[in-house]
Amino acid sequence: MKASKSAVFLFELMVVILVFVLAAAICAQIFASAHDMSARSHDLTMSSINAQSVAEYYKAGNQDTGPVYFDNEWNATDEASAVYTIQLEEHDAGPPMREAYVNVYKKDITESIFSLHVKEFVG
Repeated sequence: MKASKSAVFLFELMVVILVFVLAAAICAQIFASAHDMSARSHDLTMSSINAQSVAEYYKAGNQDTGPVYFDNEWNATDEASAVYTIQLEEHDAGPPMREAYVNVYKKDITESIFSLHVKEFVG
């Protein structure tokens, strides 16, 4: 009789440990997903702020709007150590208008992570 009581106790203990391990795995996955979402959100926020700055510089009449480079912490840097690049592509919108697209790219990603359309009446 004693052997069966200890066997039941060990089985219950194994079930509790299994439930704990499954809960821990689910929590770890949720935390990793939340970290990724936070990083993407930060990139999007900083992209929009810096793209807006480039757009305002363009709208102020400045023609020298070459690529702007940023490091991992969104500090201005040179091309060699850049993680993020902001490029302004001007399009012909006709005589009374100026039009451009400001695109933010992350290193090793071909698609822009943020794009801003700039249109201005200069008539």
